[in-house]
Amino acid sequence: MPGTTGAVVSRLHRVLWFQVRPRPSPVLPADRRRTRGPYMHDENRHDKRSSGLAISLDRRGFLRLGATLGAGLLLPDTLGCGDDPVLPPPPNLAVAPELFQPAWVRSQGRLLDIEVTITATQVTVGSYTFMTRAYTDVTVKQGTASFENGAYSGAIPGPTLLVQPGDTIRFTLINNLPDDGSANDPADCGIMGGSSSSSSGGGGAHGHLPGHSNNTTNLHVHGLHVDPGPPGDDVLLEIPPGGSYIFVFDIPEGVGMPDGTLANHPAGTYWYHPHVHRSTAIQVFGGMAGAILIRDEANDDLDKLFSPDPQPGQGKEQLLVLGEFMLQTCNGTTRLATYNEIVTDAAGTVDFFHINGQVNPILRMRPSEVQRHRLIHAGFHLPVDVVYVRVPDDQVDPATSLPKAGYTPFDYDCPAKKFDPAEHAAFEAAKNALRAQSVPYVQVATDGVTYAEPLPMPMANAVSEVEYLVGPGARVDILARFDAGTYQMVTLGYDLGFACSTPQVLATIVVEGEPDTSIQIPTSMKTPALYPSFDDPMKPGNQITNTRTLEFKVAVDPGADSTAGYHFTIDGKEFCEGRVDQCVALGAVEEWTINNVQEMASLHPFHIHVNSFLVTSINGKAPAHPMWRDTIFLPKEGYDMNGFAGTLTFRSRFLHYTGSYVLHCHMLQHEDIGMMQIVQVEADAACTPPVVMMCPPPP
Repeated sequence: MPGTTGAVVSRLHRVLWFQVRPRPSPVLPADRRRTRGPYMHDENRHDKRSSGLAISLDRRGFLRLGATLGAGLLLPDTLGCGDDPVLPPPPNLAVAPELFQPAWVRSQGRLLDIEVTITATQVTVGSYTFMTRAYTDVTVKQGTASFENGAYSGAIPGPTLLVQPGDTIRFTLINNLPDDGSANDPADCGIMGGSSSSSSGGGGAHGHLPGHSNNTTNLHVHGLHVDPGPPGDDVLLEIPPGGSYIFVFDIPEGVGMPDGTLANHPAGTYWYHPHVHRSTAIQVFGGMAGAILIRDEANDDLDKLFSPDPQPGQGKEQLLVLGEFMLQTCNGTTRLATYNEIVTDAAGTVDFFHINGQVNPILRMRPSEVQRHRLIHAGFHLPVDVVYVRVPDDQVDPATSLPKAGYTPFDYDCPAKKFDPAEHAAFEAAKNALRAQSVPYVQVATDGVTYAEPLPMPMANAVSEVEYLVGPGARVDILARFDAGTYQMVTLGYDLGFACSTPQVLATIVVEGEPDTSIQIPTSMKTPALYPSFDDPMKPGNQITNTRTLEFKVAVDPGADSTAGYHFTIDGKEFCEGRVDQCVALGAVEEWTINNVQEMASLHPFHIHVNSFLVTSINGKAPAHPMWRDTIFLPKEGYDMNGFAGTLTFRSRFLHYTGSYVLHCHMLQHEDIGMMQIVQVEADAACTPPVVMMCPPPP
């Protein structure tokens, strides 16, 4: 019952994260406060912490979620831990129930108007139960939805937003998390001489230290070409506990291009997540994420061919929101890892992936059927190296068509020793041997940009691993087709030296029944008009107007055992909101080179907001396949000129929008500690700092 559920959630808040006490109506910090008007919200009207969270829940939806998510349960009275971690068991990788598809909300009459509340809640994923933050209450004011009565509750990931070019998303975000003063990281575990999280990094007068004030939040629409200023994709905005804000995102339709043509926003796969500097990682890896799917059947060949609810002549598409939890278990209590535990790869932590809140769910296909798999890496930390491998027939249970108990496709694991060349070489050899056994599939889009033709996978001619690794924030659209049998979608793992991503089964695919040959993999596809090629140097919008070089580097203080000793810098500086790092003229066409310094401990997925870019060179070589991206790993090896571990060059057009936004490392703990810069786009590059404050000196 809604009243009962709300009362339990309020009880959770009191027991776990804060003491309910009278407090003044929350407002935004003075420097980020917006004039009250159409975009400011009445916080008092939505502060539900005293009366219980209002939840309306479809019973069938609850039963579907019950296998993977539980809300309204109680945990022990403390989330802290002692000095010694208890090594957690590995996640339960037994096959989960059928793949759960996140709830969706769809625009209606060119508008999607929703109200979303963030609360503290308990979840169960695989074999772990722990407290986290999640989008737990959704009310649809205008639009249609997959759930009844215009309300929804309790899921990781959050609801999928379905829109078209020309639509407006009106997204009211209500922060119903506990008071920030009680939302600090607990004591660290598994770190020699562990200490509370702190950092000497940037942030200026309005920053906060990683591991502190973890409940201040905001919203970023990752990959969308939309206005970065208020009330749009403004990631410099902060919404404190008890506060709220109405974001408005206008999806472009018929915008002018430099050559005089008109373009729509590309149809494709995008996502939303929090983006408050120094709280981003812990909120995202806790599950605060959801998909945004822009569909345009009139102009996008993939949307014509595939649909989540296919009509005659269409194939089925599956949304796979790949989350990543990093957990620590101390004194019998499992919780989200602290920033220090993340950065130092503390003993006792476990890091694993899940899809749509499930560990190893089941997908079903028919022989020869072509399905579109929209994969969103909504994790924070580790790369994904995807292949599809067939389970040997003698390892399939004939009664269920699932792998037999105890079967694994992996005959290798992460190296036992860090930075051990021999163990690293053996790990790579075993990983590549399994890659060679992958069933062929094709990629048809990355980061929402459709290719001109399908790309056969696994890639046979890549000049660098960054061409096929899927990093945090990135998206790939896959077309998969199999013969009858049982298959596993796996990530092969990745050894960083100082840490390692364990190979893992992401999903099990059962292919059975009558063959379906109604859909074929297309041989060519229409590319989006917003991102034309640079092939013709004389075409308007193709002439390079400026070049830049940036340097990503990590500096570690001797004996560092917490975030205070790690400096994640761009051009030798940590992030400061009071400094414009890249001033760009509106309409500029620029070529940027990003240098990655230090081969070891230097895996950085580069991401820039608002405008995607075309990769033209990786370590001095042209990529094997044209790549429009908004997120891509910087190469970390194979190039040693001038002391760089790797270098990447791209071209980008800075069109349609002025204002301030950011570029950063999308390994989110790196961004939180300082690896981020402000980009300001203005007419004639007439940039000024957004505020006046002291920025920290370079480390």
